[in-house]
Amino acid sequence: MTIEPNNDNLNIQPLPYINHAGRNVLEYVTSDTIVLDLPFIMTISKRLIKNMPYMKLEQKIAGNDIAAVRLLDFYDKDGIIYLIVQELVNDRTYTISANMGYDGDYWLWSLADIESIYSL
Repeated sequence: MTIEPNNDNLNIQPLPYINHAGRNVLEYVTSDTIVLDLPFIMTISKRLIKNMPYMKLEQKIAGNDIAAVRLLDFYDKDGIIYLIVQELVNDRTYTISANMGYDGDYWLWSLADIESIYSL
């Protein structure tokens, strides 16, 4: 089962996403919190919480882009996780996504919380 954004008024409990290797990749903890067990999610216990700030690192053709973002919403559909984020500097809002079934080492973006950054 998938959840679309802004379905807070529905009483739907989304199912976790288990990849083809049998690993639980996505778990909905509450309507505001998910556990996203992907290597490029660098947060305490792989938790992402709505309205919390994160550092986003995005790999570009010519270098990397780093931005402070706030997680506004999340949803999954057809094995893809969608994270709607807002840059704190300019309020620009956009969606980043990842295929939860992909097991490779290449990633386009990464999110980290401040506690995880300090622990590096």
